Amino acid sequence: MWSADLLDQLEFYWTVHFRPRLAGLTDDEYRWEPVDGAWSLRPGPGGAMDLESVQPEPPLPPVTTIAWRAMHVGRDVLGKRARAFFDPDAAPGADMYDARHWPEPLPGTADGALALLDEAYALWRSGVAALDDETILRPLGPRGGPYADDSMAKLVLHVNREVMAHGAEICLLRDLYRARADRRDPVVAAALRGDAAAVTAAVGGIGAAAVRPSLVAEAAGLHHWDVVRVLAAAGAPVDGALHYAAGAGALDVVKLLVERGADVSAKDHRFQLDPAGWADFFQHPDVAAYLRG
Repeated sequence: MWSADLLDQLEFYWTVHFRPRLAGLTDDEYRWEPVDGAWSLRPGPGGAMDLESVQPEPPLPPVTTIAWRAMHVGRDVLGKRARAFFDPDAAPGADMYDARHWPEPLPGTADGALALLDEAYALWRSGVAALDDETILRPLGPRGGPYADDSMAKLVLHVNREVMAHGAEICLLRDLYRARADRRDPVVAAALRGDAAAVTAAVGGIGAAAVRPSLVAEAAGLHHWDVVRVLAAAGAPVDGALHYAAGAGALDVVKLLVERGADVSAKDHRFQLDPAGWADFFQHPDVAAYLRG
């Protein structure tokens, strides 16, 4: 069925790429303004939170925050349209842009935003999944507003495109926020640029106990082996690093990590493979043999 094929595109993006990237979102990150003049989620005239905007849009709209993008995706792209087309009791006679389709206040917290995104996605997904081929090819009708003559299939494709575009922007903002925070930590900054000498000096000042728990794995993922050696020798946590060393075929680093207590039986979350499984997949039989021995 067409509806299943169209929905599969969004579902794969949402469950594999986008939603996992939102794990750990904090309130500070949610509202972070990367530049002056950014549009965000702010109290409106009545005090309720709403998205900053003007009509018509300026020729170059301002940079928007994660909060702005997330609520645009959740309320405007998915939520309003799901209720407009799949809830017969929602705002009778209103088109898919009508604010009455989503009267709930927009959340000012990251946890509230994730809950809204999940709710709106579930409403849209279940509605599209119930469409048969005949229905999905029909015109939208009055609820489509200026796009009344377009088919539901065309709207589904448009929603897919919007979610993926804005989702990519949100993920990029998360990357920039993390990079900004990483620069403030001398150990992290040195490790991620592969400067083992600077890592040695910085760790000496704070001690291994203060090192970010995932940093050895992050350095291993970047193949900064000298940094991995320095951090492991200093006693920093090595959890997760063994998979990357095994996948890269760095046998000497693999041996060091095992000596430092890395778990050879641990399975990664994505592929459910142990380090030897990674060595097998990336064709490093000597590493796999060592790990299994």
